[in-house]
Amino acid sequence: MGKNNYKLILIKEGQFDLKQINLSTSTILLGSAGLLSLFIALFFLMSNTLINFTLESEIDSHRENNKEFADKINEAAEKLESIDQQLSKIKLLDDNLRKMAKLPTLTDDIRKLGVGGDNKPKKEQDFNYLLPEDVEHDLNLIFEKTDYFTRLVNLEFISYEEIDETISSKISYYHQLPAIHPVKDNYASSSGFGYRKDPFSRKYTFHSGDDFSARVGTPVVSTGEGRVKTSRVNGSFGNYIEIDHGNGFTTIYAHLSRRHVKKGQKVFRGQKIGEVGNTGRSTAPHLHYEVKYGRKSLDPSQYYFDSL
Repeated sequence: MGKNNYKLILIKEGQFDLKQINLSTSTILLGSAGLLSLFIALFFLMSNTLINFTLESEIDSHRENNKEFADKINEAAEKLESIDQQLSKIKLLDDNLRKMAKLPTLTDDIRKLGVGGDNKPKKEQDFNYLLPEDVEHDLNLIFEKTDYFTRLVNLEFISYEEIDETISSKISYYHQLPAIHPVKDNYASSSGFGYRKDPFSRKYTFHSGDDFSARVGTPVVSTGEGRVKTSRVNGSFGNYIEIDHGNGFTTIYAHLSRRHVKKGQKVFRGQKIGEVGNTGRSTAPHLHYEVKYGRKSLDPSQYYFDSL
């Protein structure tokens, strides 16, 4: 037995019965280390359990206290939906203005990209765990939408600056451009541009303009600034007016009941030039309206910008 060995003597109570256990120093050290490790493991296990319990309690407390905040989040999300709808209307208006200014329209990809950002999702910290479970909206999505709307508004602002600069440099051109409906109120579109069944021959023929059904006497207006090229009775067109708007554009107004302008007279956009009628080759009171560029007939629906 070495010098560093120890003896552990066990005495049974009430009996003279001794047991002797020899323990080496290494055995004692190993046992002590094992007990220490077990104690440390139990300590950390209990500590983590206590910490998790405390955190869960804190989070539950925050959730309870954040119910009013959650209501505000739901309210903000609803407002963002309203903003989204308004931005959709702005987009349509922007598209019309850019067409009118002969500028390329902004693609959906450009609008998604926006200005000064990218379309890669940002890594945001998730705060949804702090909210009550019955919250309807994802807080991170609200952050993303807000960021997207900010970039989209910046993009539209830049677009409108470009449109304004383009239109300002060609103001006379845009005054002359056919840009509104020739009949303002109480009408129905009865026949559009393109092939249709002719009401007389019942065969499919090309219709070079738009027809507006309205009562006899309904005002007809010039759709752009220009000078009256023709104002007369013109065969199957009946009472007929043709206006030269310059820049290669002319407009035609047919089947009128009355004409209020003469050849050579200058007219302005929105000025009354005649009244709806049923003259010439016509089956019912209506206005036949055409837009031409040179000798080519254009689809008039591409030149209605009344909402601008």
